[in-house]
Formats: sequence, structure tokens, C-alpha cells
Amino acid sequence: MRKLILISCFALSVLSFAAEAKLPENVENNIRSAVSNYSGSERRENYDWLKDSYLEMVDRLDKAGIPEIDKQTIIKRLEAMYGANYPKQLARVNDEINDYKGLVNRIREEQNANQQKAEAQNKKSKEEIASILSSSSIPKAELNRIEENAKAEYPDDYTLQKAFIKGAIKTYNDLKK
Repeated sequence: MRKLILISCFALSVLSFAAEAKLPENVENNIRSAVSNYSGSERRENYDWLKDSYLEMVDRLDKAGIPEIDKQTIIKRLEAMYGANYPKQLARVNDEINDYKGLVNRIREEQNANQQKAEAQNKKSKEEIASILSSSSIPKAELNRIEENAKAEYPDDYTLQKAFIKGAIKTYNDLKK
């Protein structure tokens, strides 16, 4: 029974040390350099403070749902601004996350605006195509072939279909003269 208790305590202690979060080597070196002027318990406290600040900063970035590449960019930017002052980086990381999310939202809004503008232009061109086809003096069979060719050439872009149809009608009329 004693052996079982000793083995379970040993396994628990090994697991608790193994579960400790690992720091990147450059961060570890920066922290060790920053606390090298302290001694004894003060050194250990400052080491733990800097380490916890870094790990909390990384945890906030992980929870923010930021892609890994962008997360590394934010970490590098904070390191460039504040060096090994990880508590200051921790204080600033929320602003960086909000800046990033704001940028992403502005890009999405711009893309949506561009898409809506393109859809409106496509709708307008589609109506103009119908008007052009109905007002043309070309035989119906020829108009249908021109329209089919335009759709085959530019399947989703009514603006280009309109230009194609106008050009084909003009060419047809010029050749008939």
C-alpha cells in the first residue's frame, strides 16, 4: 500500500512539472537577463512575474481567435516596442487585439461594400441587356446566338456580357451595310 501511495505521489509530481508551460528560448533568455540583477527570492518572484505575464499575453492572443501568423506578428511588434518588459506587453496586448479585430472588420465591410456595388452593377447591366436585345433590329435567331456566346464567354459578369452584345450587334450591323 505504501508503495502504491509513493508511486502515485511520484507520478503526480512528474505530471505537475511536465504540465508547466514552456517558454520560447528567446523569451526565457530575455527573462533570465532581466532578472539577473536581482538575487534570492526577489529574483524568483520577478522571474515568475515576467513568465506569468508572457504566458497570460499568449493565452489572451490564443483566446482571441487570431490566426497563428498574425499572433506571431503581434508578439513581435510588442517585443519591438517593449523589449523584455512582459508586464507592459501584457497591458498593451488587449489594445493590439482590438486593433487587429478592427482592421479585420474594416476589411470585411469594404469587401461587402465592393460586392454589393458589383451586384448592383450586374443587376443594372442585366436589365440593360434585356433592353438592348428587345430594341435591336437583328433577327431573333442571331440575337439568341449572340446572347449565348456572351453568356459562354462571361458567365457571371453581366457588365462584360453587355459590352460583348453591344460590340457584336455593332459588328453585325456594320457587316450588313
